[in-house]
Amino acid sequence: MVKNYKELALRDRNKFIENGADAGFFEWLGSKGTNYSCYEEYLKGRTEQQMINVDISNIRTIVYALQCPFTFKYFYWTLLVFILHKFNFKKPVMKLILCHYIFRTLGDICNQLGGLYNNYYSTQIHYPKGLPPTYECKNNAMHPFKWFISRQVSTVLWYVGEIFGDWYPLLRTKAVVKNNKLIWFVYGTCGIFNFSKILLIILHVLHSPTKLYNDRGAYDDDNSTHFYSLYYINQFSIIIASVIYDISVYFVLKRTIFKNNKFELGFLKKFKNLSEYRILISSLFSIIFLPIISVVIIIKYYVLNDDNYRALDFNFETTRIMITGVQYYMIFIDQILLICYKDQSSYINSNSSSNILNYSNGILNKSQEIKCQSSIESSDTLKYNDYHNYYSNPNNNIFLNSKINNINNENGNINSSYYYEMLNLEKQA
Repeated sequence: MVKNYKELALRDRNKFIENGADAGFFEWLGSKGTNYSCYEEYLKGRTEQQMINVDISNIRTIVYALQCPFTFKYFYWTLLVFILHKFNFKKPVMKLILCHYIFRTLGDICNQLGGLYNNYYSTQIHYPKGLPPTYECKNNAMHPFKWFISRQVSTVLWYVGEIFGDWYPLLRTKAVVKNNKLIWFVYGTCGIFNFSKILLIILHVLHSPTKLYNDRGAYDDDNSTHFYSLYYINQFSIIIASVIYDISVYFVLKRTIFKNNKFELGFLKKFKNLSEYRILISSLFSIIFLPIISVVIIIKYYVLNDDNYRALDFNFETTRIMITGVQYYMIFIDQILLICYKDQSSYINSNSSSNILNYSNGILNKSQEIKCQSSIESSDTLKYNDYHNYYSNPNNNIFLNSKINNINNENGNINSSYYYEMLNLEKQA
C-alpha cells in the first residue's frame, strides 16, 4: 500500500470542484474530481506497483497516439494511392485524399490521448425504489478534459475529414456529367449531407465539459440522456442524408452515362473498367444497408429514453462505422483501378501503334516487290503509288481494322468517359 497517500492527495487538493463550486472552463479541464474523499480512498488502496503501472500506461498511451498516423485503417490505401500518383498533390483528388487522411488521423490521435485521463473521482448516487438515495465513490467517471479532447475535438476532426471524403462522388460525377441542371442536384444533396455532419459537430461543441456534473458532484445522467437523444436523432438524419446523396448520384449517372451507353460486360468486368459503375455499387450498398442501421438507431433512441430499459446495451456502432466506411474504401479502389486502366491503356496503345506501323511497312515492302514484278510482266499492272495509297489507307484494309479492334477489345476499352474527363480535370488544377 502507498504509505504517504495523504501527502500525495494534498498535492492535488485544489484540483477538486466540490459542492457545486463555481468554476470556469479551464478549471474544469484541469480538475481531478468532484469528491476529494474518494481520491484519498483511491490512493489508500493502491500499491507501489499499481502506481508505477499508471505511469507505464500513460507512456504506452502516448506511444499509441504517435502510432495513429500509421495504424489509421486507411493508411496503407492512402499511401498506395500517393505512390501511384507520384505524390503529385496538385491534383484535386490527391488534395481531397490528403485532407481526409490528415483530419481523420488527427482525430484518432486526440481520441487516443484521452486515455491519459481515465480516472475522475466523483460521487455516484443510486435511487432505490421506496428507499433514500445511497452514495458511493466512482473513480473512473468521465474526465472533463477527456470529454473535451476525445469527444469534442476528435469529433470535429473526424467529421471534417469525412466531409472531404464525401466530396469524392461529387467530384467524379461532375467530371462526366455535362448537364448543369442535373449536377446541381448532386451539389444540393451533398450540401445537405455535409450540413447534417456539421450539426453533429455543433451538438458536441455545445455539450460543454462544465455541464457534465451536477451540484452534488455526481455525473448528470439526465443531461447525458438528453445529449445522446439528440445524438441519435442527428445520426439518423446523417443516414437519411447519405441515402439521398447516394440516390442523387445514382439518378444522375443513370440519366447521363448508362442511358446513352450499353456495356455488354459482366459484373467484374464492369467493376474493373467502369468508374461510374463503381460509384453505383457504392451508392447501392449504402441505400440497402444504411436504412437497417437507421432502424437500430430508432430502437436505441427508444431504449435510452425509457428508464426501465436504459441499462440495455443496444449498441451497433461498429456495424454503422463498417457500412459508412465502404464509400471511403471505394475512393481508394476507384483511384487504383483508374491508374491501372491508364497504364494498361498507354501500354496497349503504344504496342498498337508499333504493330500498325510495322504491319504497314511490311505491306509497303510487299507492294514494292509487286511493282518490280509488274514492271517486267505487264505495263497495265498497278503502279507503286496505287498500291501505296491502297494499303496505307486503314479503311481499305479489313485485316488491319480487325487487328485494331481486337487490340481495343482485349484492353477492355469500353468508352468510359470518366477516365478521360478526370485526367482533364486534374490537368486544369
